[in-house]
Amino acid sequence: MVLEAGVGVNWFSSRVERKVVNGRGASFWNDRWIGEQSLTITFPQLFSLSLQKDAKVGDLWHLHNGVVSWNFNWRRDTFLWENNLMDNLLHLLRRVSLEEEEDEWIWLPEEGGMFSVSSTYKLLEEFMVLEDGLSVEEEEVFIKLWRNLAPSKVVAFSWMALMDRIPTRSNLAYRRILAPGEPCGCVLCGHGDKITTHLFVHCEVVVLIWRKVLDWLGINFITPRNLFMHFACWSYESNSSRSLKAFWLIWHASVWSIWKERNAKIFKNQSKNYDEVVDDIKALSWVWSSSKLRIASCLFYEWCWNLRECLKRRGCCGATRLFDCWDFSASFACCMLAVFFVPCVF
Repeated sequence: MVLEAGVGVNWFSSRVERKVVNGRGASFWNDRWIGEQSLTITFPQLFSLSLQKDAKVGDLWHLHNGVVSWNFNWRRDTFLWENNLMDNLLHLLRRVSLEEEEDEWIWLPEEGGMFSVSSTYKLLEEFMVLEDGLSVEEEEVFIKLWRNLAPSKVVAFSWMALMDRIPTRSNLAYRRILAPGEPCGCVLCGHGDKITTHLFVHCEVVVLIWRKVLDWLGINFITPRNLFMHFACWSYESNSSRSLKAFWLIWHASVWSIWKERNAKIFKNQSKNYDEVVDDIKALSWVWSSSKLRIASCLFYEWCWNLRECLKRRGCCGATRLFDCWDFSASFACCMLAVFFVPCVF
C-alpha cells in the first residue's frame, strides 16, 4: 500500500509506504494505497461516476458483525458492463484488512519500518556512487571522514566539499543563481577558477596556509591533485590512533577556516593574512580537542609549540575531558591566553 507523493522519480516517496489500517488518512481514489497505481487510473469509468471523488478510504467502509462493507454513491445507475467493473473493484478491495487503528508510515530501507538517518545516508550514498562513479580510494575516504571528532556540521561541510556540493561561484553559476557575466575567479588569490579543488588545494594563499599547518605538525607531502587525495595523505602521516584522530580534526578545522575566510572576504570585505588563518586553525582545533581527545592537560601554547608531545599524554584518572583535569591556575592562564591572543575562538 504505497502513497504516491510526487511526480516523476522521487527517491523518498518511492521508499515510503503507508500502511492503511482505518484509511482515514488516505484518499480512496487519488492515492496509490492498493495495487500498483491509484484507483483513478485503474477504474477511470467508475471514478467519473463517483460522487465521492475526494473521499478518504475510512469514509467508505464500515464494519458490521465482523464483515467489512463498502458504501458507494454514484451519480446514476450503473450499466451492466459497469457492474462488471464494480465487481472487479470489490474483488480488489477484499485484499485489504481494515481495522479501527490509525494508519501508519513505513520506511522500506529499514528493517522494521522505522525511519533512521543511517539507512537514509546509505541510500543516498548508493545514488551518489552510481551517479559520480566513486573510486575505491574515494569510498575509503568517506568511510574515514565520519570517524572524526570535529563538530558534526563541520564534518558535513567537509563531505559536501569533497562531493563539490558547496556554493562556490562556479556551482552557483552552474545552477544559474549568479547572473551571466558574474566573475568566477578566486577571491583569495585573484585568479583561477573558483571551484572546490582550487579553493581548498591549489589556491596560492591556501597552499601557504597548508604549508604552515604541515610545518606545525612536522609532516610533509607534495600537494595532491584533489581534496580526496589531500585527506588521504593526512591519514598516512600518523603513527597512532590518537594522532590520527587529531590530524583528521585539524584537517577539518583547516577546511572550515579556509571557507570562513573566503566568506568573510566576499560578504564582509574582510581579509586576514595566511599566518592569522593558521592561528585560527590552531585555536579552533585546540578548542575541539579539549573536549574530544582523551589527553591530559594541554594548554594552548603547548598545543601550538609541541602538538605531538600533547598527544602522547594520557588522561589522568581515566578522565574523558581535558577541562576535568585542570586546576584553577591552569584554567585561568588558559582563559587569559585565549582572550588576549585568540579572540576569534570566542
